[in-house]
Amino acid sequence: MSTGNIVTGDNYFPRPTDENKLWRHLSDGAHVLLLAPRRVGKSSMITHIKDQPKSGYAVIYVFVQACDNEQSFYQKMLREIYRSDHIKKSEKIKSKLSEWAKGINFSLSVSPTNIEAGLGKEKGETKIITHEMIRDVLYESLKLSEETIIIAIDEFPDVLEKISDEHGKRGVEQFLSGIRALCQDPEFNEKVQFILTGSIGLDTLAEKLAVTDLINMLVNMSVRPFKDDRAVEFIDFYINKHCSEVILDIETKQAIIDEVGWNMPYYLGLVCEQLIEIFDEEERQIEHSDVKVAINSLFSPAMKTVFSHWRDRLNRLEKIERHYAQQVLDLVSKTDTSVVHGELFNLSQHIDFKDQVNSRYVINCLLHDGYLYQPEDSTYQFTSPLLKRWWTRYGK
Repeated sequence: MSTGNIVTGDNYFPRPTDENKLWRHLSDGAHVLLLAPRRVGKSSMITHIKDQPKSGYAVIYVFVQACDNEQSFYQKMLREIYRSDHIKKSEKIKSKLSEWAKGINFSLSVSPTNIEAGLGKEKGETKIITHEMIRDVLYESLKLSEETIIIAIDEFPDVLEKISDEHGKRGVEQFLSGIRALCQDPEFNEKVQFILTGSIGLDTLAEKLAVTDLINMLVNMSVRPFKDDRAVEFIDFYINKHCSEVILDIETKQAIIDEVGWNMPYYLGLVCEQLIEIFDEEERQIEHSDVKVAINSLFSPAMKTVFSHWRDRLNRLEKIERHYAQQVLDLVSKTDTSVVHGELFNLSQHIDFKDQVNSRYVINCLLHDGYLYQPEDSTYQFTSPLLKRWWTRYGK
């Protein structure tokens, strides 16, 4: 089990509360928008339900972050469906998909061979794939499956953002209108449902682009931090997987939880890794005071890239939005308690930002992306003391 990577099989730590909630939504026939910041375990959870689906369902995972337009999105989805383990088991479905693809001169191969490329030149260009074509080919082929097919599309909001950058609001409306039509087709939905996941807040992006009406058919769901008792179980799980010789008493486990402050597996695992290194290097059992040492080691120059994705993610904002976001995070990092909304409003009225920045959008991005949370209405804090400390030292 490697911290930060998708974990599978016995290395996956179950999240029954979130998993059961997701399956309830799917059992109700919903299409689910599953949003959470990076490195909180959503892709691992999706992979887990793919590998161990509920009876009567099959889950196909599609990673679309590299897709930058509607056509590349549909092509990627079709290819991943075709090469999925579930479809490989059915020659009838494979044949149906292959026959359709041949009819529009489209290769279902992930990397078309030179022979296929040559055939393409002889037969002409691939036809434009529309959402109506997607509807027909998926329904006609997947209805041959006994199971309901769940297509889990990871990093979906990234595609939308790239379409917006390249084609503006009109391109976004066209793309989302197609997705909405698929989600609202009763016959299609008898066999196919979607889970749309991503680390970017699709709802905040849709609000900025004024297209929220095109995603209101989705049921929103988030991946939540562990409660403290579950976090203790995760710490035990992680230590036993990595170094079962390490023994942590309950006070030490609670110290880890208190220092991390946001009970997500990635961050709990980072501290556990450092404690294991102390155990290995000093050849002794871990003491309560070692938690502080482990935390401090995470902020050494050699480890600063551990949290660098937090800074990198701000790059998706426009320059003036990014500058405002940095100022907001600076302001929040300088207080021992919470920052009230009025302080952020005052910042938004600064000459550098007034009439240039949608403050509500930027703050919502920081909330949805996991930088900040609201312990009470109109107050803001960093989600984790770790993130606050990293931002203070390396954020800029």
